[in-house]
Amino acid sequence: MNTNDSAPEIQQAMSRVKLLWGVCGSFSAIAVPHVNAWLRGAVGVREVKVVLTRQAQDLVTSRMIETVTGHRPVTGWEDHSGAGAAHVTLGNWADVMVVLPATANFLAKAAHGIADDVLTTTLLATDCPVVIAPVMNATMWSKPAVRRNADQLRADGYHLVEPQEGVSLTEGNKENGSLGDFRPVISTALVKAITQSVRSEGQ
Repeated sequence: MNTNDSAPEIQQAMSRVKLLWGVCGSFSAIAVPHVNAWLRGAVGVREVKVVLTRQAQDLVTSRMIETVTGHRPVTGWEDHSGAGAAHVTLGNWADVMVVLPATANFLAKAAHGIADDVLTTTLLATDCPVVIAPVMNATMWSKPAVRRNADQLRADGYHLVEPQEGVSLTEGNKENGSLGDFRPVISTALVKAITQSVRSEGQ
């Protein structure tokens, strides 16, 4: 996203957009601090809150997330402070939600309305634009059950980004299912949120 070429109101809105980021337990979660650095430095997004699944916590530490976002990540219900339930508060706070990387397990739960942790419950409690970026190996992504879940999420109104070709972090070979270049994924989410915000302000 080149904000220099955007309309002035879009540039102004960029610094105000509130991004809620769900991180699942794919090895691509290790890219989260790097993506946050890009968001702050190149794009100008200042408000990012992160929800880590239990598996993601084995790959990315809470201290690391707090360092790059300025907010301690939500890893469980006990992490929420203040009035209201965690999923409702987070869902109302967000202008846009991104789940990246999204695992096959997350796709299955989201497609069937299962809400058994903070991330999946927040997904149901928000009405902001949601972008889901699956990351898994090519064999998993090709399975009929996974593709059915992906199709259902699209039908439900979520913007689901197809995995790209890249080098597997676990196998070392080149295959479909990689996170690849994360910038188009995040940019898509931001454009959705900012466009919606600008339209709302103009009404």
